[in-house]
Amino acid sequence: MKAQITLETIIMLVVLLVLAGVMISLILTTLKPPTSPEKVLSKQEFLAQCENYCNDPEKVVDYCRLYWNGNDWNGNKISYETIQVGEYRWYACEDRIYCFLVKPCDRLGTGLDLLKRCRDVLCGIYINKHEGDINLAQRALQNDVGFSNKCNFGSIPQEENWYKRIFEKGCEMITTPTPPTPTTQPSEEGSIPPPPTPPMG
Repeated sequence: MKAQITLETIIMLVVLLVLAGVMISLILTTLKPPTSPEKVLSKQEFLAQCENYCNDPEKVVDYCRLYWNGNDWNGNKISYETIQVGEYRWYACEDRIYCFLVKPCDRLGTGLDLLKRCRDVLCGIYINKHEGDINLAQRALQNDVGFSNKCNFGSIPQEENWYKRIFEKGCEMITTPTPPTPTTQPSEEGSIPPPPTPPMG
């Protein structure tokens, strides 16, 4: 009888220990501090990444959507300023410095043509992905490319506001492209999607 009680006691203790271990691991997982934010790339690392994406035909989309993940591009210790960047002196917020603003990709174009090419590539992908739904494609484009809401762009002259001119209603200015077929051979440029056909008129 005593032996039976001892065996039951040992089994209960083992079960309690297992349960305690599970509870402790759950508590530790819940109380674990949040993961540290993504490391801010140096400007050199960012520009090198832009160049790599530009040179790789498979990474054109990444080139068109990548932006620097810092907030003080000019290094003056004032964050989120509206500044002018790159060869064309594009206006940008310091936490949204896109590759196409500071690291030209000549094979995609220069100046406004480069921005239009990026818009066309992204819109073409999203129009196909959303089966011709221009509104959903435009929303996806705005998620990828936009002015930061941490800066004020109200003072930027209309003719110098690249976002308003090229991206704000970018996909609405494009007709639905023909979805690529699996048998389509890549062009000599690589696998850059062809730009969608602009609307007639």
